[in-house]
Amino acid sequence: MHKKILIGVAFLISTGLIRAANEPWKSKPFQLWDKADLAIILNSSPWAKKVEVDVNWKPDATPGGQPQMAPTDTTGALREHMDMSKGGMPDSTPPARSTDTAASSGPTSTSPKVSFTIRWYSSRVIREALAREAIITGRISGEEADKLLAQPLADYEIIVFGPDMTPFQNLTEDQLKSASYLEGKQSKQKVAPASVRANKSPDGRTTSLAFLFPKKAASGVDIASAQEKGFDFSCKVKGLNLHDTFDTRNMVDEKGPDF
Repeated sequence: MHKKILIGVAFLISTGLIRAANEPWKSKPFQLWDKADLAIILNSSPWAKKVEVDVNWKPDATPGGQPQMAPTDTTGALREHMDMSKGGMPDSTPPARSTDTAASSGPTSTSPKVSFTIRWYSSRVIREALAREAIITGRISGEEADKLLAQPLADYEIIVFGPDMTPFQNLTEDQLKSASYLEGKQSKQKVAPASVRANKSPDGRTTSLAFLFPKKAASGVDIASAQEKGFDFSCKVKGLNLHDTFDTRNMVDEKGPDF
């Protein structure tokens, strides 16, 4: 009996340690986050989504082949007042092929695929991770990071980037605004972006987009209800349909709800 109890306690402790390691935003202040913590937060946390899509915007895309990808800008400028990377530390590994169709009884998709990252930038956790990354790489000091993080954000802000931003390259801000929305799952309030900012490389390529959504609908109602469980983000343009859901029940750090 004692042995079983000890095994159970050991299991609970090990499970807790694994969970803490996978959720550094709950286990330690951002000043102590290392590169492994940043990789988790920026790429596989509740504030970061990876969306794999078919490459439908290239007429010469061949079945079974990998899309030709533009180089990823890993250190593009953030918003005007932020002296750190807008894209942060995107995963530079080649996009994995989807296994969904292979597991089904239907035909296997052989279309080339690419992954886009959607980050909830207006969260404390994501901004702290980008600040910490900038500190580690020597671009800003800890004092400068604290000042930048103290600046309030009035809107919900979502950053989108990927290795091939061709579908967005020639779109105007108005076109992007009309093609996108954010909707509260419980409130059912849907809003279009108040603005969309494109980050460009020196040669004029779009490397990332920042969507700024108002927190209230035109009626004045909050798009996040008191019992909100999530937000749907969508951006549908020619050749590309990006959509994912952020679960606000998991978007919580040591200070509380964070979105």
